[in-house]
Amino acid sequence: PGPAAAPAADPFTYFVQAGAFRTPEDAEGQRARLSLIGVEARVTEREQAGRTVYRVRVGPFQNKDAADRVKERLAGNGLDAALVRVAR
Repeated sequence: PGPAAAPAADPFTYFVQAGAFRTPEDAEGQRARLSLIGVEARVTEREQAGRTVYRVRVGPFQNKDAADRVKERLAGNGLDAALVRVAR
């Protein structure tokens, strides 16, 4: 057979969310915990139901596999995380 077809471009960008917090201090604490295991994360603010929520996210990742690897690494360190998919 000929060369394999290139995979279709993923229409999404992926992030791994390692928490959403009510205070920037709590979010910063989680970001620091991630830093200690060598994972660089960012804290972003989001309005949700009239409140500000501080999200701790790792990424962006160009594909789901890369995001899944980081999510598994966090789980291996006892940290819950969720995969977040955003349309490009």
